[in-house]
Amino acid sequence: MRKLMLMVPLLVLLMLVAVPVQAQSVLHLSTLSVDIWPEYDQPAVLMIYRMTLASDTTLPASLAVRIPSGVEINAVAVGDPAQGLVNAPYDNTVQGQWSVLTITANSLQVQVEYYMPLVKNGSMRHIVFEWAGDYAVDKLDANFLRPMGADNVSISLMPIDTGPGQDGLTNYHVQKAGLAAGQSFTLTIDYQRNTDNLSISSLPVQAVSTPGPGTPGRVSVTGILPFVLAGIGVLLIVAGLVGFVVWQRGSRGPATGRRHVSPPKDGNDEFIYCQQCGKRAQAGDVFCRTCGTRLRKEPAE
Repeated sequence: MRKLMLMVPLLVLLMLVAVPVQAQSVLHLSTLSVDIWPEYDQPAVLMIYRMTLASDTTLPASLAVRIPSGVEINAVAVGDPAQGLVNAPYDNTVQGQWSVLTITANSLQVQVEYYMPLVKNGSMRHIVFEWAGDYAVDKLDANFLRPMGADNVSISLMPIDTGPGQDGLTNYHVQKAGLAAGQSFTLTIDYQRNTDNLSISSLPVQAVSTPGPGTPGRVSVTGILPFVLAGIGVLLIVAGLVGFVVWQRGSRGPATGRRHVSPPKDGNDEFIYCQQCGKRAQAGDVFCRTCGTRLRKEPAE
């Protein structure tokens, strides 16, 4: 009897411990979106996992996600209501062909980015994406971004749509729904490409926005046209005044440099002529009546 009474609290304690363990075991993803960007900004395949935990997930939650071993992990982040995505601490444990990322999520949004090697055989490219089935997934979306200049694309699962994607490159959208926990999913992609140039370096440079009247640093011709016309008017007025003053000085002052006119010789000694302007003066004149020059009388022969 005493042993039975001691076992009752122990059973209750075990039940309390088992509740969170059971809740953790049913953890699943409502959506898993995987971006597959080969030869985009590195000569490898950029993989971006965007995981959304089910709305009834108890936070914080601990995730253990398997990705291929030997890849270059670029970022592990969780969603933050104020800052968007923020870096999250994680542990990486290699188990055979897999690297297990253990992530503590304080949000329903989790993102993982890594680069995996691209298999090349001449101009042919080969990619294998595999979801190991760590958790049940209500809907899985895979988006393959075709590199610039790639042809003969072959995908193991028919895309549900094809259209413009990142930077105007063609995006192939593949979808798979209702993946159970432990159910893996594999997608293979093959294409042909005769260049090793990265897509990001082959894209044309585009303006961030179209310049408009309110663009900083932009000068409107309509706005400055009145000032230009006013400046031209001022210059014309100044030039006219300068020209008038010069003309007035030239008409009033002595004709410097004027050609000397020799006085005609008519044999009449009682008349003299101005040595400056050549006008005839009257007898007894000391200054020229026309230009005011002092007359120089020549002595009689």
